[in-house]
Amino acid sequence: MKNVIFGCTDSKYGDFLIGNWLASLRENVDLSGTDVVVLDYGMTLEQRARLSKEKVKVVKCRRDGHVTILRWRDMVRFLEEHNYAQVLSVDGGDIIFQEDIKPLFEKDRNEVRVVTEDYTIPFEDIFSDNYFTPRNVEKIKETLRGRKMINAGVIFAPRKKFIELGRKLNELITDKSAFGPEQVAVNYILYTSSFVTLDNRYNYVVSSAKRGFHVRDGVFYFAGTEEKIPIVHNAGNHSIFRPIRNFGFGKDHNEVKMFTYYLVRATLMVGYAVSNFIKGSG
Repeated sequence: MKNVIFGCTDSKYGDFLIGNWLASLRENVDLSGTDVVVLDYGMTLEQRARLSKEKVKVVKCRRDGHVTILRWRDMVRFLEEHNYAQVLSVDGGDIIFQEDIKPLFEKDRNEVRVVTEDYTIPFEDIFSDNYFTPRNVEKIKETLRGRKMINAGVIFAPRKKFIELGRKLNELITDKSAFGPEQVAVNYILYTSSFVTLDNRYNYVVSSAKRGFHVRDGVFYFAGTEEKIPIVHNAGNHSIFRPIRNFGFGKDHNEVKMFTYYLVRATLMVGYAVSNFIKGSG
């Protein structure tokens, strides 16, 4: 039975998905036995024409909320109609692939597999109050207080568990109009059920990973080594908070914005320390 990799985009990130996300996926990942599905939330005609030349399945979706939340509804719908063994959901606007990740489809096949970030602020306080029922807000904050944040940008799971996760997320989030609550929902659902933690090389969030990196000819390596980082994530809701300028796939990409990088890291480290102090004092 085949596996499936989901990406999603709108016109804003369509060029990145096609020229970087998909290009790096094809170059570095063994896609034999794997379908690539792109959820389309408003790509331009030119972007659709370019994507039509690629061997991917494009699903036109209704944009009636924020894409990062809507994709869960639409991934579930697709999976309810198509039978796959394993599912991989990957952010389409700020991630590139540098090494093969196909073996991860075969490891811990019965579990959800995710990466937890090294440094995180109390994100449940930022994205909870306006997006869930008051009763659920209290349960979410109590459950997630002091825990490491699961990054929802890369999620491996067997089809059945992925569908369950998506259904619960859609039920839990009452306001689907903004970026952020889906991250909280994924964390709450998985911390109240179960998951397997992957090494952060499989969702290396540049600004929050303890282990350093360097860039040469557009390629990310772990600091002091020639070891490529398999999945690189230039996370941040707005470009001003993303530490890599001209992020993408190829030797002409990836300039580190040193001020942004150290500022975001310092903010995360302080927030992480405060959170741990409060947890310890409690």
